[in-house]
Amino acid sequence: MNIQITYMFLFPPIPFPVSSTLQRQVRRFLAEGLVKTYEQAELAVKLMDLKFEQDEALNAAQECSTLNAALSFLQQECELCTGKYPMKQMVSMLKCIHCCCKDCAKNYFTIQITDRNINDAVCPFCKEPEMQDDDEALEYFSNLDILLKSFLDPPIHELFQRKLRDRTLMQDPNFKWCVKCCSGFIANPRQKRLVCPDCRSVTCASCRRPWEKQHEGITCEKFAEWKEANDPEIQAAGLAKHLAEHGIDCPKCKFRYSLARGGCIHFTCSQCKHEFCCGCGKTFTMGAKCTVGPNCAKLGLHAHHPRNCIFYLRDKEPAQLQELLKEHNIAFDTELPTNLKTQEQNGETLKCLVQVQKETPAGMIDTVCNGDTAEGQAGLCRQHYTEYLVGLIARHKVDPISIFDLTDIQQEIRRRGMALPAKGANTTDDEYRILCAKVVQERIPLD
Repeated sequence: MNIQITYMFLFPPIPFPVSSTLQRQVRRFLAEGLVKTYEQAELAVKLMDLKFEQDEALNAAQECSTLNAALSFLQQECELCTGKYPMKQMVSMLKCIHCCCKDCAKNYFTIQITDRNINDAVCPFCKEPEMQDDDEALEYFSNLDILLKSFLDPPIHELFQRKLRDRTLMQDPNFKWCVKCCSGFIANPRQKRLVCPDCRSVTCASCRRPWEKQHEGITCEKFAEWKEANDPEIQAAGLAKHLAEHGIDCPKCKFRYSLARGGCIHFTCSQCKHEFCCGCGKTFTMGAKCTVGPNCAKLGLHAHHPRNCIFYLRDKEPAQLQELLKEHNIAFDTELPTNLKTQEQNGETLKCLVQVQKETPAGMIDTVCNGDTAEGQAGLCRQHYTEYLVGLIARHKVDPISIFDLTDIQQEIRRRGMALPAKGANTTDDEYRILCAKVVQERIPLD
């Protein structure tokens, strides 16, 4: 009799209609210490009566105070597939409030790791974090490694760790990418020749061209001159080959892309994800994070190009660019290369042969420009001949101010956050242009 009284005191009667089996379950939860209060035990029983698993019900009962709150807790909506899942089947992003189910997280991060750069392994909704700081990136990837291990297939997680290792190695100034097979390795800073440990290709540590014995003992510039003067392949392909050979170099990781600079000048390196102008190498930055000037916060993604960058010169007529080069005694090509002269003599239609990258429904592909050529443009289309001329202008640090009209010059002044000089009542547009040009030359350096 005393035992019965004590038992009823510890476990009062259940105030809602449940089966005797579930009544015993409430008392068992309390007796085994699986919950802290009678209300938690009661809520867990209600949830189990709604067909939730015991561990789910107990977890929800400890986290929530009402049945509705517990149901919301146990039926989270995946923001990718919109399905309903219990909390334990959800994956929360590390640097934001977004979440998705484990299957969606597995599919998303598998694609990011296998097909894209490791820096793309961020939230699929808001793309956070941006990881501008190395310490922030280290913390994020360390925590992401732990999270991914819980749901990724082991081979994919191992690939993530290898890419994470390569990303860390890239912080080393002696880390180099192979131009042939895209493997990464640490190079001896005293060695002029780099030997890839994977494909065994040999390249120059400075200019990254395939190594030849003629490069021994001479500078990269002299070797390039020798190459163009003596290599029959370069002579046959003319400027198209020249442009492809010089390609695009990432200013951050130094990976080389054998592609033309024409088209979109905003280039994102596939190796280190650095965003830069492929004409001048300046970094692209979101306005709110750019510290160059007070007006940057009003801009979106932008770069601060010098005025001799193709960004400002691509719409100029080739004849204008040629005149600018003549003013500075810089030679440029106009004649067709030998192979195209032969095609012209045979009555064939001449097409621009510069290698480019084009976006297709199936992704990016390497191809040739195939644009129409014009007389006096060395067998190139207008776009790539302009690119060639602007490349000479930039390489020789030529100031293009002499071919800028008044609007061009005024924009150059405004871009730097400077006030335009006062214009007198009797000042002509030509005189004002000369005045503005003087301000640019005296106060705004090319770099």
